[in-house]
Amino acid sequence: ANPASRYSRCVDFSCTIQHRLSHKQGTMLQTLSITAIVVGWLFCAEPVFSAKATFRRSMLNHDDAMVQTALAQLKGKETSGSYPKPQYLVQKQDHFDGSNNNTWNQAFYVNDTFWTPGSDAPIFVCVGGEGPPLDGSVVVNSVHCNNAVEFLPKTKALMLALEHRYYGCHNMSACPVDSFANQVQALKFLSSRQALGDLAEFHAYASKRWGLSPSRNKWVSWGGSYPGMLAGWFRLKFPNLVHASVASSAPVQAQLDMEGYNNVVAEAYAVSDNNVGGSAACRANIADGHATIKSMFGQASGRARLASLFGNTASWYENPDNQGNFAGNGVAYFPAQGNDPSCTQAGCNIKMICQVMVDTSIGDNVQRLAKLRSRQAEWMGAPKGKHAKEAVRDGEADYWGWQTCTEFGFYQTCEVGTECFYAQGYVTLESMDEFCMAEFGISQSEIAQNINYTNVYYGGNKPAGSCVLYPNGEVDPWHSLSVLKQPSPSIEVLMVPGASHHAWTHPSMSSDQPSVVAARGTIQSTVEKFLAQPCEQPDVSP
Repeated sequence: ANPASRYSRCVDFSCTIQHRLSHKQGTMLQTLSITAIVVGWLFCAEPVFSAKATFRRSMLNHDDAMVQTALAQLKGKETSGSYPKPQYLVQKQDHFDGSNNNTWNQAFYVNDTFWTPGSDAPIFVCVGGEGPPLDGSVVVNSVHCNNAVEFLPKTKALMLALEHRYYGCHNMSACPVDSFANQVQALKFLSSRQALGDLAEFHAYASKRWGLSPSRNKWVSWGGSYPGMLAGWFRLKFPNLVHASVASSAPVQAQLDMEGYNNVVAEAYAVSDNNVGGSAACRANIADGHATIKSMFGQASGRARLASLFGNTASWYENPDNQGNFAGNGVAYFPAQGNDPSCTQAGCNIKMICQVMVDTSIGDNVQRLAKLRSRQAEWMGAPKGKHAKEAVRDGEADYWGWQTCTEFGFYQTCEVGTECFYAQGYVTLESMDEFCMAEFGISQSEIAQNINYTNVYYGGNKPAGSCVLYPNGEVDPWHSLSVLKQPSPSIEVLMVPGASHHAWTHPSMSSDQPSVVAARGTIQSTVEKFLAQPCEQPDVSP
C-alpha cells in the first residue's frame, strides 16, 4: 500500500513522497510536482517525480479513484450505528525488550454475526496497515478484507480485525507513543516484526476471550498490500498460531531500486482484456510522446512548443528540476496500481487514456499527451501553485518513509534503458540516501543492509512454509516484488488478469471485472482446501 507515491497524480501539484495518505517529505523532495488525483494516501498512487527526489509510493493508495469509488458507496454507514465499535487490548510497546514495561491500547473490531461460541468454525483476522484507517466497517463492508467478510455466511467464522500499531495513530489514545516531537525516537518501535508481535499477542488475547481451541478453531490471516505482507508473514513466522493466509498484492521481496514498478505500469497499458482497454500501440505512443518531450527540452523551438501545449514559459522548460517534475513520472495521470475500469471521468483509467493516445485526429503523440492532461484537469483540478504539498496528518510522523528506510526500500525509479514509458533518467536513486539521512539519519549503506536483512528474515519472494496464497493483479505494479511462482507445492499463487492492486478485497460490485469475480471464487476454494488439510510445515530437504 504503503509499502513505500501519483500525476502523476499530480501534474504540477506536489505529491507527498508517495506513501500513506500522504507522508511528510524532506526538503529534498519539496521540488516534486505532480497532479493529485482524488485524495492522496497511501498515497498519491501514480506520480510524477522530481529529477533529484525519490518517490516512495505507498501501496494502498487511498487516493486511487478505485478506492474512492468504493469508499463513497460505503460512506454514511459508519454513522448509522450498524458498524461495530472499536475495542481495545493492552499491548507491549516493545516485544523484544523485556526491560521495557510500557504498554498501549491497540484497537480491534469484531463481527460475530455468524459465529457460534464453542463451534469448530475458523477465525478470520484482517490485518491492519498503511491503508485507509480502520473503523467498524472493516469487519462488515470495506476495501480491506471484504473477500473474507463475504465468506462469513458460508464458514460461520468469527471475523476480527486488528489496527496497526502506528498506522492506527490517527487515534493517539491507541498509539505506542505519546508524541512525535522527536520523530526518530518515536518511530523506533515501528517495524513489521513488532507488528507481527502484536498479532501474536492478539491471538493469545482472542483465544482466551472467546475460548478458542487450537485444534478446533483454525486461524486464517487476510490482508492486501503491506497488510498482505504481514498476513503472509504471520502464517510463516507463527505456523503454530495461524493455519493459513491470503496475502493479497503483497510485495514481499524488499528492494532498493524498484525498476519493476514503472516497467509494469508500461506493460499495463498494453493489456486489453477484462475491460482494461490497453493496446501495444497505446503503450508505444505514451513512451514515444515522453521521449519526444525529453528531446524537446534541449531545443528552443521544442521548449516553445511545450509552452504552447502545456503552459508555463519556454524558459521554464530549461530548468532540469522542472523537466523532471514535469515529465519524469508522466506529464499526465497514468493509473495502473489503482486502475478502475468502471470510472467515468475523462482519462480516469487505462481504457480512456488509450482512447486518447491512439486518436490520430488529435495530432502527434505530444499533442495527445497534452489533450489527455487537459481532460484530466477538468476533474482533477487545475494545477496548483508551484510545489504545493500534501502534509502528513497533524501530529503524525512519516511512518511509511521510516519503513522504506529501515526495512523495504521500494523506491520506484525510471532509469534510462528500462521499460518505463515516462521521460527516463530523471527519477533515479541519486538522492535516496539524502532523504533517509535527512529525515532519520540513515545512510544508503544502512538502507541496503536493512533491505538485505528483511529478505533474509522473511525469505523474500521464495518463502518457506505452507498454506499461504499469494494473489496478484496483472496491471498492479507491486506484483513485480510478490511471489509469482510457487516456491513449493504447499504455497500457492494466483495472477488475476487485468486486475489492479488487491481489487478483489473490495466489496463485490456489479461492475467488477470478470477476472476479479473469478479470483474471489478461487480464493474461497483455496481457503476451504487449506482448512480441510493439516497445513504442516513442509520438510526441509537435506
